[in-house]
Amino acid sequence: MTIKDVSKENFHKICVVGGGITGAMMVLLLKNSNMFKLNEIGWIKPKLKSKYDFRTTFYNETSLKLLNNLNILKRLKKNDYTSVKNIKVFGPNHSSPLEWDYFDTKRELGAVIKNDIVLNIIEDKIKDIKQYDSLVNNTECKEFERTLYLENKTYINTHLVLSADGKNSYLRKLLNLKTIKKNTKHIAISGFLKQSKNHNSTAIQAFTNIGPIGILPYENKNLVNFVQSIEKVVFKKIFSKENPEYFICNELNKFFSHIDLNFSPINNINKIENKLSFWDLDLNLVLNPTSSRAILIGDAAHSIHPLAGQGLNLSLRDCGSALNAIENCLKFGNDLGDKSILESYKRERLPKNFSMTAFTDIMFFGFTSTSNKTKSLLTKGMENLNKTNLKNIFRDIASI
Repeated sequence: MTIKDVSKENFHKICVVGGGITGAMMVLLLKNSNMFKLNEIGWIKPKLKSKYDFRTTFYNETSLKLLNNLNILKRLKKNDYTSVKNIKVFGPNHSSPLEWDYFDTKRELGAVIKNDIVLNIIEDKIKDIKQYDSLVNNTECKEFERTLYLENKTYINTHLVLSADGKNSYLRKLLNLKTIKKNTKHIAISGFLKQSKNHNSTAIQAFTNIGPIGILPYENKNLVNFVQSIEKVVFKKIFSKENPEYFICNELNKFFSHIDLNFSPINNINKIENKLSFWDLDLNLVLNPTSSRAILIGDAAHSIHPLAGQGLNLSLRDCGSALNAIENCLKFGNDLGDKSILESYKRERLPKNFSMTAFTDIMFFGFTSTSNKTKSLLTKGMENLNKTNLKNIFRDIASI
């Protein structure tokens, strides 16, 4: 046998770690940039546990432009894409909602797209990129290369690694990057419900008595995908019951009774059983998302509360900024490990990621506060904002 036959060593100029939409998008951007040959890009990702994922994501105007430029939108079918023409934010106490309307802005506010559809399209576009279906379990950095050791006994040498392996990033831990962590004591619950009225392409954010909830229009005229944030103590109580969906619907029906809007559970989505999914809402922010020959992108660098629906939008901006930093460096013939790449990326993304983290943090902890005075002040503030153009600050923040 030759050395080539027994060796498990590989080399790629640049590697992306992470199998979600952020990791796949980063690989696609690198491929389309023409800065690298196909065999110079490596993608390290674990195998998906399930091929079915009916969850959706809100893409803001900037993200939609990116999908359009990459010819992803044209491959979507009618039921894969739901335009958002109206956004309403309801505070407690039945106050008038903050509202943004298509007819005021004369432009689409965003769109709701199925996660698995987008990921499948991107994967099809990068199927000619070398993929490693494994996890990284160790790494070390030398002067000119970083080595990634995989669980399947393969090891990869690379000039630069882009880590998109999620909020519990193991690579971030291996790099010893300090993370600001906040335990919200909340659980996120996601699933599908049926509305009593046509959703009319309206996305809703509401601060209910049991916690913030985002409600996104989905396919049919009265089908919605929700993400509910709820205290762990309450979560344990309702999930000890046989049908927790009914508890959530009852709370929503009480909250929206003043506009005569009702919700009810549904059993199946596209002939697949509708099961609630849930996860801990622990928030992370890395103040220095770079290390020697390594950059953190997406949830590996920042995981924010889903109440603003901006997690993936921030991640896609990370991908663009990382690409720009690499391109500017290579223009001058610098090595991919040059500090200018790391500094450029950090300078571009950290202020914006910090702003969105702070914004969602204030909103979340303000409206979930046990202080009636705090809630009253925020509610009054929302009512006053709705009467002025200052409310567009929220829309502008959401597009960064």
